Amino acid sequence: MSLLASTTGRAFARASVSATNLASSSTSPLGVTVLFESRRYASRRRAKARAAKKGSVIQRDSMGKPISAKRERTPPLFTPLAVDNLTDPVFEVDTRPEEIEFPVFSAKTLNKDHLGEALSFSTSAEAKEARRQFGLPKTIWKDFRLLPKPVSVVRNTTLELTNYLKQVKADKLSSEDARLVFSGRIGSGKSYALLQAVEWCVANGWIVLYIPRAVDLVNSTSPYTYDLRTQTFLQPEAAHQLLHRARIANGKIFKQLKLENTLDLGEGYKPAKAGTTLFDFCDVSKEEVAKAPLVLDLLVKELQEQTAHPVLLAVDDFQALFNKSLYRDPHFKPISPYHLSTPRLLLSLFSPTHKKFKFGACIGAITSSDPKFPISLELKDMLGVTDQADQPVVEEPYVKRSQVLKGYLEGVAGVEVPNKLTLKEAASVFEVWMKQRALATNAHDELFMAKYVESAGNPRDFVWKGLLRTLQT
Repeated sequence: MSLLASTTGRAFARASVSATNLASSSTSPLGVTVLFESRRYASRRRAKARAAKKGSVIQRDSMGKPISAKRERTPPLFTPLAVDNLTDPVFEVDTRPEEIEFPVFSAKTLNKDHLGEALSFSTSAEAKEARRQFGLPKTIWKDFRLLPKPVSVVRNTTLELTNYLKQVKADKLSSEDARLVFSGRIGSGKSYALLQAVEWCVANGWIVLYIPRAVDLVNSTSPYTYDLRTQTFLQPEAAHQLLHRARIANGKIFKQLKLENTLDLGEGYKPAKAGTTLFDFCDVSKEEVAKAPLVLDLLVKELQEQTAHPVLLAVDDFQALFNKSLYRDPHFKPISPYHLSTPRLLLSLFSPTHKKFKFGACIGAITSSDPKFPISLELKDMLGVTDQADQPVVEEPYVKRSQVLKGYLEGVAGVEVPNKLTLKEAASVFEVWMKQRALATNAHDELFMAKYVESAGNPRDFVWKGLLRTLQT
Protein backbone atom coordinates (compact mmCIF):
# COMPACT_ATOMS: atom_id res chain seq x y z
CA MET A 1 0.00 0.00 0.00
CA SER A 2 1.38 3.46 -0.85
CA LEU A 3 0.22 6.90 0.10
CA LEU A 4 1.08 10.12 -1.88
CA ALA A 5 0.27 13.40 -0.25
CA SER A 6 1.02 16.77 -1.77
CA THR A 7 0.98 19.76 0.51
CA THR A 8 2.08 22.66 -1.72
CA GLY A 9 3.61 23.22 -5.14
CA ARG A 10 7.08 23.71 -3.63
CA ALA A 11 7.26 20.82 -1.18
CA PHE A 12 5.90 17.34 -1.23
CA ALA A 13 5.97 14.22 0.90
CA ARG A 14 6.04 10.68 -0.12
CA ALA A 15 5.03 7.89 2.23
CA SER A 16 5.16 4.17 1.81
CA VAL A 17 3.43 1.68 4.01
CA SER A 18 4.76 -1.83 4.19
CA ALA A 19 2.20 -4.50 4.96
CA THR A 20 4.09 -6.33 7.60
CA ASN A 21 3.23 -7.69 10.96
CA LEU A 22 2.76 -5.16 13.71
CA ALA A 23 5.25 -6.97 15.88
CA SER A 24 8.09 -6.80 13.25
CA SER A 25 8.01 -2.99 12.74
CA SER A 26 10.69 -1.02 14.59
CA THR A 27 10.04 2.46 13.33
CA SER A 28 6.44 2.89 14.44
CA PRO A 29 3.84 0.73 16.04
CA LEU A 30 1.70 1.01 12.89
CA GLY A 31 4.52 -0.19 10.54
CA VAL A 32 4.41 2.99 8.49
CA THR A 33 7.65 4.69 7.27
CA VAL A 34 7.34 8.27 6.07
CA LEU A 35 10.21 9.95 4.12
CA PHE A 36 10.22 13.72 3.59
CA GLU A 37 12.30 15.43 0.85
CA SER A 38 12.65 19.19 0.20
CA ARG A 39 14.61 21.37 -2.24
CA ARG A 40 18.19 22.47 -1.54
CA TYR A 41 17.48 26.12 -0.88
CA ALA A 42 16.88 25.27 2.74
CA SER A 43 20.35 23.73 3.08
CA ARG A 44 21.85 26.83 1.38
CA ARG A 45 20.21 29.07 3.97
CA ARG A 46 21.63 26.95 6.74
CA ALA A 47 25.13 27.10 5.14
CA LYS A 48 24.92 30.88 4.89
CA ALA A 49 23.76 31.08 8.48
CA ARG A 50 26.72 28.99 9.65
CA ALA A 51 29.11 31.17 7.61
CA ALA A 52 27.59 34.31 9.12
CA LYS A 53 28.06 32.90 12.62
CA LYS A 54 31.73 32.25 11.89
CA GLY A 55 32.12 35.79 10.58
CA SER A 56 33.46 34.65 7.19
CA VAL A 57 32.64 36.65 4.08
CA ILE A 58 32.94 35.20 0.59
CA GLN A 59 35.25 37.43 -1.46
CA ARG A 60 34.68 37.68 -5.19
CA ASP A 61 36.78 39.04 -8.05
CA SER A 62 35.72 41.52 -10.72
CA MET A 63 33.99 38.77 -12.68
CA GLY A 64 31.94 37.69 -9.68
CA LYS A 65 33.78 34.43 -9.16
CA PRO A 66 34.60 33.46 -5.57
CA ILE A 67 38.23 33.87 -4.58
CA SER A 68 39.56 30.74 -2.97
CA ALA A 69 41.76 31.17 0.06
CA LYS A 70 45.45 30.49 -0.39
CA ARG A 71 46.53 27.21 1.00
CA GLU A 72 49.62 26.93 3.08
CA ARG A 73 52.48 25.25 1.32
CA THR A 74 53.23 21.80 2.54
CA PRO A 75 56.76 21.14 3.69
CA PRO A 76 59.10 19.59 1.08
CA LEU A 77 58.86 15.89 0.62
CA PHE A 78 62.62 15.34 0.77
CA THR A 79 64.67 16.47 3.74
CA PRO A 80 68.47 16.42 3.98
CA LEU A 81 70.01 13.46 5.69
CA ALA A 82 72.23 13.76 8.70
CA VAL A 83 75.97 13.63 8.17
CA ASP A 84 76.17 10.28 9.94
CA ASN A 85 73.86 8.76 7.32
CA LEU A 86 76.06 9.82 4.37
CA THR A 87 78.14 6.68 4.29
CA ASP A 88 78.48 6.35 0.53
CA PRO A 89 82.02 7.08 -0.82
CA VAL A 90 80.57 9.80 -3.04
CA PHE A 91 79.97 12.00 0.02
CA GLU A 92 83.46 11.60 1.45
CA VAL A 93 85.51 14.78 1.54
CA ASP A 94 88.66 13.11 0.23
CA THR A 95 86.98 12.15 -3.04
CA ARG A 96 85.61 15.61 -3.89
CA PRO A 97 87.11 17.50 -6.85
CA GLU A 98 90.45 19.10 -6.18
CA GLU A 99 90.63 22.86 -6.12
CA ILE A 100 92.02 24.02 -9.44
CA GLU A 101 95.24 25.95 -8.93
CA PHE A 102 96.87 27.29 -12.07
CA PRO A 103 99.08 30.30 -12.79
CA VAL A 104 97.18 33.55 -13.31
CA PHE A 105 96.64 34.84 -16.84
CA SER A 106 98.84 37.97 -16.86
CA ALA A 107 101.63 39.68 -18.77
CA LYS A 108 104.26 37.77 -16.75
CA THR A 109 102.90 34.35 -17.61
CA LEU A 110 102.12 35.00 -21.28
CA ASN A 111 105.39 33.78 -22.76
CA LYS A 112 106.78 30.74 -24.49
CA ASP A 113 107.56 29.07 -21.17
CA HIS A 114 103.81 28.67 -20.53
CA LEU A 115 102.87 27.79 -24.12
CA GLY A 116 100.34 24.98 -24.09
CA GLU A 117 99.60 25.31 -20.37
CA ALA A 118 96.33 26.19 -18.66
CA LEU A 119 96.08 29.58 -16.95
CA SER A 120 93.25 30.85 -14.76
CA PHE A 121 91.81 34.28 -15.39
CA SER A 122 92.41 37.00 -12.86
CA THR A 123 90.23 36.96 -9.76
CA SER A 124 90.75 40.63 -8.94
CA ALA A 125 87.66 42.72 -8.24
CA GLU A 126 88.13 44.80 -11.39
CA ALA A 127 88.51 41.78 -13.70
CA LYS A 128 85.59 39.91 -12.15
CA GLU A 129 83.33 42.95 -12.40
CA ALA A 130 84.25 43.50 -16.05
CA ARG A 131 83.61 39.83 -16.81
CA ARG A 132 80.26 39.98 -15.03
CA GLN A 133 79.12 43.15 -16.79
CA PHE A 134 80.11 42.21 -20.33
CA GLY A 135 78.96 38.61 -20.10
CA LEU A 136 80.32 35.66 -22.04
CA PRO A 137 79.54 33.80 -25.27
CA LYS A 138 77.12 30.96 -24.71
CA THR A 139 79.67 28.19 -25.37
CA ILE A 140 82.22 29.63 -22.93
CA TRP A 141 79.52 30.30 -20.36
CA LYS A 142 78.64 26.59 -20.37
CA ASP A 143 82.28 25.65 -19.74
CA PHE A 144 82.69 28.10 -16.88
CA ARG A 145 79.46 26.89 -15.27
CA LEU A 146 81.06 23.47 -14.82
CA LEU A 147 84.46 24.75 -13.69
CA PRO A 148 85.02 26.41 -10.30
CA LYS A 149 87.33 28.98 -11.90
CA PRO A 150 87.54 30.42 -15.44
CA VAL A 151 90.49 28.72 -17.15
CA SER A 152 91.94 28.88 -20.67
CA VAL A 153 94.92 27.36 -22.46
CA VAL A 154 97.74 29.47 -23.89
CA ARG A 155 98.13 28.76 -27.60
CA ASN A 156 100.27 30.25 -30.34
CA THR A 157 97.32 32.44 -31.31
CA THR A 158 97.22 33.82 -27.75
CA LEU A 159 100.88 34.83 -27.77
CA GLU A 160 100.68 36.35 -31.25
CA LEU A 161 97.58 38.33 -30.28
CA THR A 162 99.01 39.69 -27.03
CA ASN A 163 102.27 40.65 -28.78
CA TYR A 164 100.20 42.42 -31.42
CA LEU A 165 98.32 44.38 -28.77
CA LYS A 166 101.61 45.28 -27.07
CA GLN A 167 102.83 46.69 -30.37
CA VAL A 168 99.63 48.72 -30.80
CA LYS A 169 100.11 50.23 -27.36
CA ALA A 170 103.83 50.86 -27.79
CA ASP A 171 103.52 52.47 -31.23
CA LYS A 172 100.19 54.17 -30.43
CA LEU A 173 98.58 52.82 -33.57
CA SER A 174 95.09 53.80 -34.63
CA SER A 175 92.34 51.29 -35.21
CA GLU A 176 92.67 51.91 -38.93
CA ASP A 177 95.91 49.92 -38.80
CA ALA A 178 94.74 47.41 -36.19
CA ARG A 179 91.63 45.56 -37.38
CA LEU A 180 91.44 41.77 -37.10
CA VAL A 181 88.76 39.12 -37.50
CA PHE A 182 89.23 35.56 -36.21
CA SER A 183 88.03 32.71 -38.41
CA GLY A 184 88.29 28.95 -38.28
CA ARG A 185 86.35 25.73 -37.93
CA ILE A 186 83.46 25.37 -35.49
CA GLY A 187 84.83 24.88 -31.97
CA SER A 188 88.41 25.82 -32.83
CA GLY A 189 88.61 28.43 -30.05
CA LYS A 190 87.89 31.77 -31.75
CA SER A 191 85.73 33.04 -28.89
CA TYR A 192 88.35 31.96 -26.34
CA ALA A 193 91.04 33.87 -28.25
CA LEU A 194 88.86 36.99 -28.27
CA LEU A 195 88.12 36.62 -24.55
CA GLN A 196 91.84 36.29 -23.83
CA ALA A 197 92.43 39.57 -25.67
CA VAL A 198 89.71 41.22 -23.57
CA GLU A 199 91.19 39.87 -20.32
CA TRP A 200 94.67 41.07 -21.28
CA CYS A 201 93.43 44.57 -22.15
CA VAL A 202 91.41 44.89 -18.94
CA ALA A 203 94.50 43.98 -16.90
CA ASN A 204 96.73 46.45 -18.78
CA GLY A 205 94.70 49.65 -18.57
CA TRP A 206 92.78 49.57 -21.84
CA ILE A 207 89.26 50.88 -22.38
CA VAL A 208 87.30 47.80 -23.41
CA LEU A 209 84.02 47.65 -25.33
CA TYR A 210 83.21 43.94 -25.45
CA ILE A 211 80.09 42.55 -27.15
CA PRO A 212 80.06 38.77 -26.64
CA ARG A 213 76.75 38.19 -28.44
CA ALA A 214 76.36 40.56 -31.36
CA VAL A 215 73.54 38.39 -32.66
CA ASP A 216 71.30 39.98 -30.01
CA LEU A 217 71.59 43.28 -31.89
CA VAL A 218 69.98 41.91 -35.08
CA ASN A 219 67.62 39.13 -33.93
CA SER A 220 64.70 41.47 -33.13
CA THR A 221 64.87 41.05 -29.36
CA SER A 222 64.87 44.75 -28.46
CA PRO A 223 62.49 47.61 -29.37
CA TYR A 224 63.32 49.91 -32.27
CA THR A 225 61.97 53.16 -33.66
CA TYR A 226 62.60 55.06 -36.87
CA ASP A 227 64.53 58.33 -36.61
CA LEU A 228 63.94 60.92 -39.32
CA ARG A 229 67.10 62.84 -38.42
CA THR A 230 69.51 59.95 -39.09
CA GLN A 231 67.13 57.94 -41.32
CA THR A 232 67.97 54.80 -39.36
CA PHE A 233 66.16 52.60 -36.88
CA LEU A 234 67.19 53.41 -33.32
CA GLN A 235 67.56 50.71 -30.64
CA PRO A 236 67.22 52.53 -27.31
CA GLU A 237 67.26 49.45 -25.06
CA ALA A 238 70.28 47.88 -26.77
CA ALA A 239 72.21 51.15 -26.64
CA HIS A 240 71.29 51.61 -22.98
CA GLN A 241 72.66 48.17 -22.09
CA LEU A 242 75.94 48.83 -23.91
CA LEU A 243 76.32 52.16 -22.12
CA HIS A 244 75.65 50.65 -18.70
CA ARG A 245 78.08 47.77 -19.19
CA ALA A 246 80.84 49.97 -20.56
CA ARG A 247 80.33 52.48 -17.75
CA ILE A 248 80.66 49.91 -14.95
CA ALA A 249 83.43 47.83 -16.52
CA ASN A 250 85.58 50.89 -17.31
CA GLY A 251 84.52 52.91 -14.29
CA LYS A 252 88.04 53.60 -13.02
CA ILE A 253 89.17 55.08 -16.35
CA PHE A 254 85.89 56.83 -17.15
CA LYS A 255 86.12 58.75 -13.88
CA GLN A 256 89.45 60.23 -15.09
CA LEU A 257 88.38 61.23 -18.61
CA LYS A 258 86.28 64.38 -19.05
CA LEU A 259 84.33 66.00 -21.86
CA GLU A 260 86.28 68.71 -23.66
CA ASN A 261 83.24 70.52 -25.07
CA THR A 262 79.61 70.97 -24.15
CA LEU A 263 77.45 68.41 -25.95
CA ASP A 264 73.85 68.96 -27.01
CA LEU A 265 71.62 65.95 -26.24
CA GLY A 266 68.59 67.11 -28.19
CA GLU A 267 65.31 68.74 -27.35
CA GLY A 268 63.99 68.01 -23.88
CA TYR A 269 67.34 67.06 -22.34
CA LYS A 270 69.93 69.16 -20.57
CA PRO A 271 73.23 69.54 -22.45
CA ALA A 272 76.29 67.77 -21.07
CA LYS A 273 78.64 70.49 -19.88
CA ALA A 274 82.35 70.49 -20.58
CA GLY A 275 84.36 68.94 -17.75
CA THR A 276 81.77 66.24 -17.04
CA THR A 277 83.40 62.86 -16.52
CA LEU A 278 82.55 60.06 -18.93
CA PHE A 279 81.35 58.05 -15.95
CA ASP A 280 78.62 60.62 -15.26
CA PHE A 281 77.97 61.26 -18.93
CA CYS A 282 77.08 57.58 -19.54
CA ASP A 283 74.71 57.48 -16.57
CA VAL A 284 71.44 57.26 -18.50
CA SER A 285 68.42 56.44 -16.36
CA LYS A 286 65.52 54.24 -17.40
CA GLU A 287 63.32 57.31 -17.78
CA GLU A 288 65.79 58.80 -20.31
CA VAL A 289 66.42 55.61 -22.29
CA ALA A 290 65.25 57.35 -25.49
CA LYS A 291 68.47 59.38 -25.60
CA ALA A 292 70.72 56.32 -25.15
CA PRO A 293 71.56 55.93 -28.90
CA LEU A 294 72.70 59.55 -29.09
CA VAL A 295 74.74 59.26 -25.88
CA LEU A 296 76.40 56.08 -27.17
CA ASP A 297 77.31 57.77 -30.43
CA LEU A 298 78.77 60.79 -28.59
CA LEU A 299 80.68 58.50 -26.23
CA VAL A 300 82.32 56.74 -29.16
CA LYS A 301 83.29 60.11 -30.63
CA GLU A 302 84.95 61.09 -27.35
CA LEU A 303 86.86 57.81 -27.24
CA GLN A 304 87.97 58.29 -30.82
CA GLU A 305 89.63 61.61 -30.04
CA GLN A 306 91.32 60.80 -26.72
CA THR A 307 94.82 59.28 -26.71
CA ALA A 308 95.37 58.82 -22.96
CA HIS A 309 94.20 55.19 -22.97
CA PRO A 310 94.02 52.66 -25.84
CA VAL A 311 90.57 51.41 -26.78
CA LEU A 312 89.67 47.83 -27.69
CA LEU A 313 86.44 47.04 -29.52
CA ALA A 314 85.81 43.27 -29.37
CA VAL A 315 82.78 41.84 -31.18
CA ASP A 316 81.84 38.15 -31.09
CA ASP A 317 79.28 36.71 -33.54
CA PHE A 318 80.74 39.18 -36.00
CA GLN A 319 79.13 37.47 -39.00
CA ALA A 320 75.67 38.39 -37.66
CA LEU A 321 76.35 42.00 -38.70
CA PHE A 322 76.66 40.93 -42.35
CA ASN A 323 73.28 39.21 -42.73
CA LYS A 324 69.74 40.50 -43.05
CA SER A 325 68.40 41.19 -39.59
CA LEU A 326 65.17 39.77 -38.18
CA TYR A 327 63.79 43.30 -37.76
CA ARG A 328 61.08 44.37 -40.21
CA ASP A 329 60.23 47.72 -41.72
CA PRO A 330 56.62 48.96 -42.15
CA HIS A 331 56.44 46.98 -45.41
CA PHE A 332 57.51 43.83 -43.53
CA LYS A 333 60.82 43.63 -45.37
CA PRO A 334 64.02 42.62 -43.50
CA ILE A 335 66.07 45.57 -42.35
CA SER A 336 69.75 45.58 -43.27
CA PRO A 337 72.16 45.78 -40.32
CA TYR A 338 73.62 49.08 -41.53
CA HIS A 339 70.14 50.61 -41.20
CA LEU A 340 70.05 49.79 -37.47
CA SER A 341 71.77 52.35 -35.25
CA THR A 342 73.88 50.06 -33.03
CA PRO A 343 75.10 47.57 -35.69
CA ARG A 344 75.82 50.49 -38.00
CA LEU A 345 77.97 52.09 -35.31
CA LEU A 346 79.99 48.88 -34.87
CA LEU A 347 80.42 48.39 -38.61
CA SER A 348 81.60 51.98 -39.06
CA LEU A 349 84.34 51.42 -36.46
CA PHE A 350 85.71 48.53 -38.52
CA SER A 351 85.56 50.61 -41.69
CA PRO A 352 88.64 52.65 -42.67
CA THR A 353 86.59 55.49 -44.18
CA HIS A 354 83.91 56.09 -41.54
CA LYS A 355 85.19 56.15 -37.96
CA LYS A 356 88.36 55.11 -36.18
CA PHE A 357 90.03 55.27 -32.80
CA LYS A 358 93.16 57.39 -32.80
CA PHE A 359 94.60 54.97 -30.27
CA GLY A 360 93.19 51.46 -30.21
CA ALA A 361 92.21 48.31 -32.09
CA CYS A 362 89.11 46.49 -33.37
CA ILE A 363 88.89 42.70 -33.20
CA GLY A 364 86.03 40.43 -34.22
CA ALA A 365 85.32 36.70 -34.19
CA ILE A 366 82.92 34.88 -36.48
CA THR A 367 80.89 31.84 -35.56
CA SER A 368 78.27 29.61 -37.15
CA SER A 369 76.45 28.54 -34.00
CA ASP A 370 73.24 30.17 -35.26
CA PRO A 371 72.07 28.93 -38.68
CA LYS A 372 69.93 32.04 -39.09
CA PHE A 373 73.09 34.13 -39.41
CA PRO A 374 75.61 32.15 -41.49
CA ILE A 375 78.92 33.42 -42.84
CA SER A 376 78.08 35.78 -45.69
CA LEU A 377 79.74 35.81 -49.10
CA GLU A 378 81.24 39.21 -48.35
CA LEU A 379 83.18 37.75 -45.41
CA LYS A 380 84.33 34.79 -47.48
CA ASP A 381 85.54 37.04 -50.29
CA MET A 382 87.22 39.79 -48.25
CA LEU A 383 88.76 37.66 -45.49
CA GLY A 384 89.35 34.43 -47.37
CA VAL A 385 87.19 32.54 -44.90
CA THR A 386 86.57 28.89 -45.78
CA ASP A 387 83.58 26.81 -44.80
CA GLN A 388 83.75 26.02 -41.09
CA ALA A 389 82.29 22.53 -41.51
CA ASP A 390 85.20 21.44 -43.72
CA GLN A 391 82.83 20.93 -46.61
CA PRO A 392 83.86 21.72 -50.19
CA VAL A 393 83.12 25.37 -50.92
CA VAL A 394 81.26 26.02 -54.17
CA GLU A 395 82.20 29.27 -55.85
CA GLU A 396 79.23 31.50 -56.49
CA PRO A 397 80.42 34.13 -58.97
CA TYR A 398 76.91 34.99 -60.17
CA VAL A 399 75.48 35.71 -56.71
CA LYS A 400 75.22 39.43 -56.04
CA ARG A 401 77.45 40.87 -53.32
CA SER A 402 76.60 43.90 -51.23
CA GLN A 403 79.04 46.68 -52.03
CA VAL A 404 78.07 48.45 -48.81
CA LEU A 405 79.10 45.47 -46.67
CA LYS A 406 82.30 44.98 -48.64
CA GLY A 407 83.17 48.60 -47.93
CA TYR A 408 83.04 47.96 -44.19
CA LEU A 409 85.56 45.09 -44.55
CA GLU A 410 88.10 46.91 -46.66
CA GLY A 411 91.53 46.53 -45.08
CA VAL A 412 90.41 44.12 -42.34
CA ALA A 413 92.90 41.30 -41.79
CA GLY A 414 91.68 37.75 -41.29
CA VAL A 415 93.40 35.51 -38.73
CA GLU A 416 92.64 31.79 -38.88
CA VAL A 417 92.66 29.97 -35.55
CA PRO A 418 94.21 26.45 -35.75
CA ASN A 419 91.58 23.76 -35.99
CA LYS A 420 93.46 21.26 -33.81
CA LEU A 421 95.02 21.31 -30.39
CA THR A 422 98.61 20.24 -30.03
CA LEU A 423 99.31 17.29 -27.75
CA LYS A 424 100.58 19.61 -25.03
CA GLU A 425 97.52 21.84 -25.27
CA ALA A 426 95.18 18.84 -25.24
CA ALA A 427 97.02 17.43 -22.21
CA SER A 428 96.44 20.70 -20.34
CA VAL A 429 92.73 20.61 -21.19
CA PHE A 430 92.61 16.98 -20.05
CA GLU A 431 94.27 17.95 -16.77
CA VAL A 432 91.73 20.70 -16.09
CA TRP A 433 88.72 18.43 -16.46
CA MET A 434 90.45 15.54 -14.70
CA LYS A 435 90.98 17.68 -11.59
CA GLN A 436 87.32 18.67 -11.80
CA ARG A 437 86.50 14.91 -11.81
CA ALA A 438 84.39 15.27 -14.94
CA LEU A 439 85.48 11.82 -16.13
CA ALA A 440 83.34 8.82 -15.25
CA THR A 441 86.27 6.45 -15.76
CA ASN A 442 89.81 6.46 -14.44
CA ALA A 443 92.11 8.93 -16.18
CA HIS A 444 94.87 7.19 -18.13
CA ASP A 445 96.88 7.69 -21.31
CA GLU A 446 94.71 5.35 -23.38
CA LEU A 447 91.59 7.40 -22.57
CA PHE A 448 93.35 10.65 -23.42
CA MET A 449 94.60 9.42 -26.80
CA ALA A 450 91.25 7.80 -27.64
CA LYS A 451 89.31 11.03 -27.06
CA TYR A 452 91.94 13.11 -28.83
CA VAL A 453 91.73 10.93 -31.93
CA GLU A 454 87.93 10.72 -31.85
CA SER A 455 87.62 14.53 -31.84
CA ALA A 456 90.42 15.01 -34.41
CA GLY A 457 91.96 17.49 -31.97
CA ASN A 458 89.05 19.95 -32.14
CA PRO A 459 88.92 21.79 -28.78
CA ARG A 460 85.15 21.83 -28.34
CA ASP A 461 84.63 18.26 -29.54
CA PHE A 462 87.50 17.07 -27.36
CA VAL A 463 85.71 18.38 -24.25
CA TRP A 464 81.99 18.03 -24.96
CA LYS A 465 81.95 14.99 -27.25
CA GLY A 466 84.97 13.32 -25.71
CA LEU A 467 85.71 13.91 -22.03
CA LEU A 468 82.21 14.83 -20.85
CA ARG A 469 80.66 12.06 -22.94
CA THR A 470 82.20 9.54 -20.54
CA LEU A 471 79.49 10.51 -18.05
CA GLN A 472 76.94 8.82 -20.32
CA THR A 473 78.70 5.45 -20.38
